[in-house]
Amino acid sequence: MARALRDVTLRDGLQALPRILPTEIKVALYRRLLRAGVQAFQVASFVSPKRLPQMADAEAVWEALRPLGGVRDALILNLRGYERARALGVDRLEMVLSLSEAYERRNAGRGLEEAWGELGEVAKRAAQEGVHLEVGLAYAWGGEASEDEVLRAAERAVGLGAGALGLADTTGRARPEAVHRLVLRVREALPHLPLRVHLHEGGLGLENARAALEAGATALDATLGGLGGSPFAGEVGGNLAWERLAEAGLAPLDRQVLEEAWTWLEQDLGHG
Repeated sequence: MARALRDVTLRDGLQALPRILPTEIKVALYRRLLRAGVQAFQVASFVSPKRLPQMADAEAVWEALRPLGGVRDALILNLRGYERARALGVDRLEMVLSLSEAYERRNAGRGLEEAWGELGEVAKRAAQEGVHLEVGLAYAWGGEASEDEVLRAAERAVGLGAGALGLADTTGRARPEAVHRLVLRVREALPHLPLRVHLHEGGLGLENARAALEAGATALDATLGGLGGSPFAGEVGGNLAWERLAEAGLAPLDRQVLEEAWTWLEQDLGHG
């Protein structure tokens, strides 16, 4: 089954840590993940540093990684983030909006209809400038949106110009049956569109990953050691861990290099 695996350690993995890591540590971590065999990365969020201090060096990280291998993209929430990323020449972006009004206000400080309006503006600019734009839908599971509403949101995003879609288990409450059912419905409705699934452990991360892939998801996100989770969603558990995916045969990575990278990062974080 063809699938793409994207590392989000530098972005989602680090964004809620109490200690702000310097740019050079992020670059060193990226190099270690490359050595483990990771090929695609989301490396930064172009968002307000007041809301996410860990991402205050987004421009510096992007510039520092420019000479290195790997396919890189960045996350944005609005037109301002788009413009910051484009000033650096970033041509692969993911814009996230929520299917929960309350979470959208916590995460981005706006209502849902405002978010959709802003997505329309970003998508228009992306089409004009040749930018690959993925739209991530937060709270695809575990929130107030029904499956029908998630499907309508996915179709709306594509109608606005999304070149790929992402479905996120923002709360970590998704269950394999629900993951399989929703992914299958979206794939049946939009069969030619790449579909990424972003999952948290929540006790069933690996089972949810398998369910997503079996239903036709074309991409998964993961982080080193399962680090991460939205700081605006409460206790959600960590992200899918590269180590668990590799052990289960779902990620063709060097497990020893991953273990060494995790040991190194733990020591830098003061966990060792």
